[in-house]
Formats: sequence, C-alpha cells, structure tokens
Amino acid sequence: MPEFIVENMGHLVVLVMLAIVVLTLIILVPQLLRAHLRKVEMYHQENMRALENGQVVTPVDERSRVAGRTSMLVPMVSIISAATVTCFLVAYKSEYLFHVTLGVWVVAGVVSLAAITGGVALIGRLAQLQSGQPEDEEIPRNPLMK
Repeated sequence: MPEFIVENMGHLVVLVMLAIVVLTLIILVPQLLRAHLRKVEMYHQENMRALENGQVVTPVDERSRVAGRTSMLVPMVSIISAATVTCFLVAYKSEYLFHVTLGVWVVAGVVSLAAITGGVALIGRLAQLQSGQPEDEEIPRNPLMK
C-alpha cells in the first residue's frame, strides 16, 4: 500500500484538492444565494415602505456593482486556473515545469492587474457621472504663470 501512495502521490493530491473545492462549492453557493435573496427581499420591503410614505425611491446603480464584482472575480478565476495548471504540471512531472509555470503565472498576473485596473477606472468614471460633474473640467491656472 505505501508503494501505491508514493507512486501516485501527485494524482492523490489532485483528487484531494478537487474534493475540497467541490465540497466548498456545495456548502458555499447555497449560503451565498440565500444571503442575496434576503438582501433583495429587505431592499424590496424598504422600497415598499418608502413608497407607502410618499418618499422617492432612489434607484440602485447596478453598473458599479457589476464593475466591482468583475474586478474581483476575474483575478480570482485567473489565479485559480493558474494554480490548477501548476498542480497538474507538478502531478504529471512535466519536464518543462518551470517554463510553463512561469508563463502561466505571468499571464494570470497580467490578466488580474488589467481587470483590477479596468474595474477601478470604471468605478471612478461611474462615480464621476453620478456626481454630475462636467466631463472636461479645466484645471484652474495660476495667473502668475503664463
């Protein structure tokens, strides 16, 4: 039995990691969906109370929420994918382990950085649009400098 474990250690590690991920998803996803449903119900009740009292209901800006989620989820998915590729390369003892791993992690890093930068820029632009500021504000000049 120990020889089997020694020979197939990489495969067993992959199976254990897969089991952990699947178990986490089976537990986590329903809880997240229930929390989201509770939040939507509470928001709906709040809006209905405001309408009954004659108050104006302010709409929620879904664009900012989606931009934030995207700038958070894209790096997570790219890092998880890079980790999965690295895990399989280690498990199957690839002779190009360093080169492929380096390439995969560099691409994951660039994609993550681009997603975070783009998401932050988009959120900033949406905030500017919501505030009502003009698009092309001129910077006040010092009258002494010409």
